[in-house]
Amino acid sequence: MQITVDLLRAALASDKRLLADLAHGPIDVSRARAAGVVIPLALLPEPRVYLMIRGADLTDHAGEVCFPGGKPEAHDLDLRATAARELHEEVAVQRAELTWVGELSPCPVITGRFLIHPFVAVLNEGVVPRPASSEVARIVSLPLIPLLTGELPTFAVKRLWDGVAVTAPHFPVEGNVLYGATAYIFYELLAKIALQLDHALPPFVLQNEPPWGTRYAK
Repeated sequence: MQITVDLLRAALASDKRLLADLAHGPIDVSRARAAGVVIPLALLPEPRVYLMIRGADLTDHAGEVCFPGGKPEAHDLDLRATAARELHEEVAVQRAELTWVGELSPCPVITGRFLIHPFVAVLNEGVVPRPASSEVARIVSLPLIPLLTGELPTFAVKRLWDGVAVTAPHFPVEGNVLYGATAYIFYELLAKIALQLDHALPPFVLQNEPPWGTRYAK
């Protein structure tokens, strides 16, 4: 199983949404603000995705696992430019150090405050993100192939959200848990890669308790 830039571009070229069976719940996005994030991938020596742990003292989403990104500023040309600027400000990766390969479906956060637009990029060989902002506690990563094959399981919980059945994927990552909108985005990336490889993703390992505890109880 080999993941290349060309394979990723082909996988992301499809506009077919692959998360129809993973309802986000009836989230009202009519007042959501747009945000842009980068999904930074390294292909060598093994395909992996980089994420960051937000600082524990932040007002919003403290201690959570997320992709670099944020809200647009007036001088950003578009949301991809926003994502690229945030990537540099948060994890010290410059635009010249990556190759854009496509984008994924916009995904709302559970509060409805933001609609996240994810852009996928491959880091140049040898480029490794590092904390470059006080908002970033540390950088973590997940290998892609073991998640595609099932060597590493993808966990999920099933819940009702305002009467709608929701399947929420989540991923253990270096002592933390990737969940929420970021996990949905990452799962769609895995699903599109698997489809391009003509490979079925392993079934979820269902758990009883959500990894977010009571943080988003409803």
